[in-house]
Amino acid sequence: MAKQTAKSTAKNMQSPFASQGFQDIFMTWATINERMAAFAVEAGTRATDMASEIAKEALSNVRELSQVRSDPAEYGKACTEFMQKQTELFARSATAYAEETQKVGAETADLASKAGEEITGKVAANAESAAKIAGTADAKAA
Repeated sequence: MAKQTAKSTAKNMQSPFASQGFQDIFMTWATINERMAAFAVEAGTRATDMASEIAKEALSNVRELSQVRSDPAEYGKACTEFMQKQTELFARSATAYAEETQKVGAETADLASKAGEEITGKVAANAESAAKIAGTADAKAA
């Protein structure tokens, strides 16, 4: 009889660890991963769009620089204008990337904080449930 009680107690103690609680934790984790992946894709898309626009503008500046001019003195002026445009483009690009990086950093911290709270809550609830079930099984065995 003692063996049967020990077996049933062991079985009852295992059930909390294969319960709905762990499925909830897994689904929460999967949902968090989905949000993080979506966030990374959105940030990557914005960065790619910015890089594309910067490249287009830089190439347009090169096109203007490479145009044929009738007066040789115009080439000096074209080079000066090109350098000014490229410098302005660089400054705007650096600012845009800095703003995007700051935004992504803040959003990442917020997402990680919320994810930690969700997972911690689910794990705590599951551990509490497992402890109750184990206590009940132990009381029945005694």
